[in-house]
Amino acid sequence: MPAARSLRVLVVDDQPSMRGLVRSYLRKMGFESIDEADSGSAALKELGLRPYNLVISDFNMDNGSGLDLLKNMRMHPVLKRVPVIMVTGNADGETVTSVVKAGVNGYVVKPVALEALKQRVVHILGQLT
Repeated sequence: MPAARSLRVLVVDDQPSMRGLVRSYLRKMGFESIDEADSGSAALKELGLRPYNLVISDFNMDNGSGLDLLKNMRMHPVLKRVPVIMVTGNADGETVTSVVKAGVNGYVVKPVALEALKQRVVHILGQLT
């Protein structure tokens, strides 16, 4: 079982309030190393600076969508292995299909609930200590 405090997470959203909410949920799960980016393009820069164990990204953002970020990550030799959870306000079939085809590891529908996010994180990373 991995220790949450030893894992690094990148939270990507153009809304500071959403980044703050996800960050607070991650802290409740025991994560301590949480970085933020306000767009897909900013996230790619962050991903180039240090290794991450998980990326949680909004789907709809200006200056690089979550889908574009995911596609870029899946084409990169190292980043393609980093798990991604997509957060979306659109639970329609087209959105879900597009992120699944692009290689997402899981998704959570807005408004984000702590329990829903925790279930996805545990499903991807395993039970955390």
